[in-house]
Formats: sequence, C-alpha cells, structure tokens
Amino acid sequence: MDYGRANYLQLLASKDASIQRLMDAGYEFVTNAFRVGLVPEGVRAKDVESLKQRLRQEGYHVEVTSAYNEPGDPLPTMVSLWRRRRGS
Repeated sequence: MDYGRANYLQLLASKDASIQRLMDAGYEFVTNAFRVGLVPEGVRAKDVESLKQRLRQEGYHVEVTSAYNEPGDPLPTMVSLWRRRRGS
C-alpha cells in the first residue's frame, strides 16, 4: 500500500510519541536503516551508524527512533533516522 509520504509520517507520529516530538522539534524523516549487525547477508546497505556519521558530517543533528513499515507495523531489525540542521 502506498499512503504517500505525508500520510506515512502522520501514521508514524500516531504510533510513536517520540516521533511526534521530533517532528514538533523540526526534525525531518530521512530513511529507515538496519540496526548494526542486522544487515541481511547479500544486501548492499549501510547500517544506522554509517548513516548517522555521514549526516553529522553534513551538519545535522541526528536522532533515531523505532522503524515502521507503510501499514504501521514495527520493523524490529530497523530504525528510522531523523535529521535537523544544526542551529535550527
């Protein structure tokens, strides 16, 4: 199902109060990423720590929350990354 980005973010905020707080504080959703050590074998993907490091180098504050799929089910092997420009 494709709810669209705005609807997806609204769903995330309704599922998790920490996501609503980040959105209220001006953070924007970046992506879901695998937890460290949980990238499936054969999948070319960066884990959350690699992505956090890159975003910080680009000048962002970075926060991590639980991850959910499009219907709102938890993704236990993943987390959601959120960013806000430093000084914002």
